[in-house]
Amino acid sequence: MPEVNAKAKPPGALEFSEDAKGRLTELRTVSEKAEAGDRYARKRLRRLVHSSSPEIIAQASDVAGSAAWMLIKTISAGEPLMQEALQERMRQMRAEIAGENPTPLEVLLTERVVAGWLLVEVLESLISAQYQRDVTTYRVPPGHIIQQSRILESATRRYLAAVRELARVRNLQVWGRRRSRPE
Repeated sequence: MPEVNAKAKPPGALEFSEDAKGRLTELRTVSEKAEAGDRYARKRLRRLVHSSSPEIIAQASDVAGSAAWMLIKTISAGEPLMQEALQERMRQMRAEIAGENPTPLEVLLTERVVAGWLLVEVLESLISAQYQRDVTTYRVPPGHIIQQSRILESATRRYLAAVRELARVRNLQVWGRRRSRPE
């Protein structure tokens, strides 16, 4: 499992204690043994995961963070400044979009909005690269670019749907607070 930069944690995520870091290291070590075919390691891993805190389980199962890291590595082409800047930008976006004291639903929707933003940016960049005039290597056929454009369009729709849903949830929360006030 790729390491995700600590800056890429969701809003409200706690800094991990040394005990939690140790537990994650232990889980990864036992996981590697299980992956190598050790039957007993698999059973031990199951017990360790079951007895771990929700924060450790969330970190160990951060599929979205791993996917974001893959996209960041792809679009940055290994340039450390771009990698760090994108991770920091995503962290800032999470904090700004989620706001103070976000509900669990707002955190989930914030993650979806930020992930959608990154995917749209990466797809736009990759498609734009196909239109460069000075490309001397193999150019992809127009059909491929059309297919990539459709994928971009779909990703953009999903991104905007997440933005709308987050706005809708917040409007419902405001409306609910107004109705619950005694008059």
